[in-house]
Amino acid sequence: MIYELAAPAELAAEIGKNMRLARVSRCLRQEDLAKLSEASLQAIKNLENGGNVELVTFLRVAGALGMTSAIVKSCQPSPTSLDEIERIEAARSDIRRARVRP
Repeated sequence: MIYELAAPAELAAEIGKNMRLARVSRCLRQEDLAKLSEASLQAIKNLENGGNVELVTFLRVAGALGMTSAIVKSCQPSPTSLDEIERIEAARSDIRRARVRP
């Protein structure tokens, strides 16, 4: 599958399949993963079937399966030019300067 050309539903199905494989490789039942991740059993089933789940639930399940680092790494920008690198660095410095007031 060429992920850049895949529809969101196709990506969700692929991610769900991979999360199911990760669960099975760790000899976990869906119930076990639900308990470990503090997610509902229905959320685990939805995720593995490519259905809708909240991002926080997805991240909890990914954490329970030891996939957090791979997810964060895959979400990092991969610049292909010096201009893109400069824009990314400028955006990072803008984020550091942002202050949240109580």
